[in-house]
Amino acid sequence: MSIQETYYQQQNKFLFSNSKLFGNLRKDLLKKFELSSKDNKNNESLKHLDRNILKFSYKYNNESNKINFINHDENKINIDITDGKISQVENQHKETLHINNIDSKDTSVEDRFLDFQKLFNEDYVVHLNSLMLNSGYELIVNENKDANIFLTNDISEKDLTIFQKNLISCGKNSKVKIIEEYVSDKPSNNNVVNFLDIHEGAEVIHLIFQKNIEKANFQSTSYANCHKNTCYKQLTLNISKGSVRNHHYANLLGQNSSVSLDGIFFASANQIIDNKTEINHNCPNSTSRQRYKGILTDHARASYLSKTYVDKIAQKTEAYQLSKAVLLSDDSSFHSRPELRIFADDVKCSHGSTIGPIDKDLLFYLRSRGLSKKNSLSLLIKSFFHKIISDVHDKSFVEKFNYHSNIWLKENSI
Repeated sequence: MSIQETYYQQQNKFLFSNSKLFGNLRKDLLKKFELSSKDNKNNESLKHLDRNILKFSYKYNNESNKINFINHDENKINIDITDGKISQVENQHKETLHINNIDSKDTSVEDRFLDFQKLFNEDYVVHLNSLMLNSGYELIVNENKDANIFLTNDISEKDLTIFQKNLISCGKNSKVKIIEEYVSDKPSNNNVVNFLDIHEGAEVIHLIFQKNIEKANFQSTSYANCHKNTCYKQLTLNISKGSVRNHHYANLLGQNSSVSLDGIFFASANQIIDNKTEINHNCPNSTSRQRYKGILTDHARASYLSKTYVDKIAQKTEAYQLSKAVLLSDDSSFHSRPELRIFADDVKCSHGSTIGPIDKDLLFYLRSRGLSKKNSLSLLIKSFFHKIISDVHDKSFVEKFNYHSNIWLKENSI
């Protein structure tokens, strides 16, 4: 069944199905999906995507659920999300945090969704999310508050198709740590879009952990608007077995703002991993960093497109990009494309990219010191990721990375 046929068959089940404004958007998006296969071939958002992700049979449970609130007087806020909807919240402190599921009757949320949609001109996957939007939540951290938030995303039954949009707002001078976990042991197709507003003076650490089975396809997109004197640090750890798309964007909108978009991924078998980061410097005196590193083996394919845009008013910009991949087999491949678009003259910008096998000299050195080949490879791979992981000041997240990376290495005979 085509996307158009699926839409017309299911349209009354989507969020904002009775909205005139959202209806007009969906009409425009349907026209985009009527493009010929030749036009789609030239669409950058599809260039490195596993096309099988787009072949799905729509299935979703639209029953509304009541959020279960539990308080233990702890600082850590645990939020359980089932099929794109919040099902349980532990330790919500109302003076700190406001949270609720998206409701079609909430016109203010609808307006913000439409504003954010304008940022994605030709992103096929985000357009698909807007067309079939069926779930999502709003999370607001109040001004001058600290919050440690753990989001666990679960899928209740097999073959679900989840199109989820989330609004996350971090208030002025707040300090927020968000840990998102996406773990699925059921075949599914999960398309998630996060919109983040990071207000003046806020500091946000955003850690994302992805571990899905082979038939659980996952697409994650985020867009962060960063205002004056803000700091936003994101790390995506992808250790899934299915096809994954991670596209993350940030706008620097006020002076003395900074953004880091980092990623680590593992790929094996016939996996296709599609990574992209893009940062727009729209103000003076701002800094950014984009770093992605990956390990590939078997017939796995991966890509990483990194972009930095520096507006003509964005003097004193500092922006750095780095892409590295280690290929453990002759049949694995990695495509890297760093891009700088600079319209200011007083800037410090750089990019670098390396792709290749394990350094044989280093391997020989370790083996000459008595280590086995397997242990030598494992040590080199762990050191390859060390710089990114050492910047993470969350013990449980680092332990999770170490545990699952060790499992991946063992499963792939390394």
